[in-house]
Amino acid sequence: MINRAIYQLREKRFLRLWLLSVGMLLVYIGIRNYWLIQEGLLKPDFGAIHRAYDFNLWELPWISLGFGVIFLVFGSLFGQRSYLWGAFFYVFVAVDLFALRYYVTEVEPQRLVVHTIRLETPKLTESVRLLHISDIQSGRITEYERKIFKTIEALHPDLILNTGDFLQVVPPANFDGEAIQLLEMINRVNPRFGTFGVFGDTELEFYQLNQDELGALKMLSSRTEVIDTGAGVISIHGLSLYDSRSPEWARRTIDQWLSQSRDAEFRILMGHAPDYVLRLKQEPIDLCLAGHTHGGQVRLPFFGPLVIDSKIPTEWASGFRRVGVPYLNVSAGAGSNRFEGLPPMRFNCPTEMTLIELVPLKSIQ
Repeated sequence: MINRAIYQLREKRFLRLWLLSVGMLLVYIGIRNYWLIQEGLLKPDFGAIHRAYDFNLWELPWISLGFGVIFLVFGSLFGQRSYLWGAFFYVFVAVDLFALRYYVTEVEPQRLVVHTIRLETPKLTESVRLLHISDIQSGRITEYERKIFKTIEALHPDLILNTGDFLQVVPPANFDGEAIQLLEMINRVNPRFGTFGVFGDTELEFYQLNQDELGALKMLSSRTEVIDTGAGVISIHGLSLYDSRSPEWARRTIDQWLSQSRDAEFRILMGHAPDYVLRLKQEPIDLCLAGHTHGGQVRLPFFGPLVIDSKIPTEWASGFRRVGVPYLNVSAGAGSNRFEGLPPMRFNCPTEMTLIELVPLKSIQ
């Protein structure tokens, strides 16, 4: 009876210690993440995002591992199995967090999903395969970037439209060396109707390159390209970076483009940020393309993206949908944000590009 009473007392002590440790850890997690939110985690402040990543997926698993060691020592001292279960719990949490860090940083950012959309139109008499890619945002050219372009090559698109953020060079890499490699790959996969792009936030150096240096990549900043496919005409208008962020300013160049194009042309409007779409719901535009949001990069179950850095509804942050008259495709990006030294990281939001098949509208018999 005495031994049983001592055992029960030790069990109660273990339970109190375990609950106290869990409570302390949860309070600490809550406080740290609350202050990170106050610092601008959701604004977004990329420094705060980096600190949140380091805390939750590096510091926190080490703290959990430390608690595991403490319980292991107590279990050895008291010879009680309950403490060993406590140690196992904390080691399990630590291992899971380290594994999540590896997945978020090394696995999902390189998954590269290809979405295929079929869009019927009466403006074309033959199919056109349009590839929408955005936000490659490479810190330096690696095997992953080569994988992107090998995938593009295998898709055999007729037209490639890139909505910006080609590079985000991370030292010791430099823009000149990385741009040469990127442009070589763009030139290699250039399809029959061409490769067109708009400027994003991260490649200001691209403004300094002339068309000869850009090669196959033709930048459309407040400019229009008209393509006669032989089976219909496609009119592509590219917005400047500023106009893509401002629906009001974008209207001037959009209205001018619409007045100069014909209703029979398949009209594609592209801009880096998707904000410009907010004032276009009734305009005779067939397809709008954008990037910039990265789909949030981190999408929590039942909550959605933490940060999209845009005024559009969060459900528009990635994917294909109708927004009034136009269709809209917002790419979650083929790469990941590297601001403030961020590693490439994604959760529940893999890298992607979208193949949009423009097909003739079937007549109703």
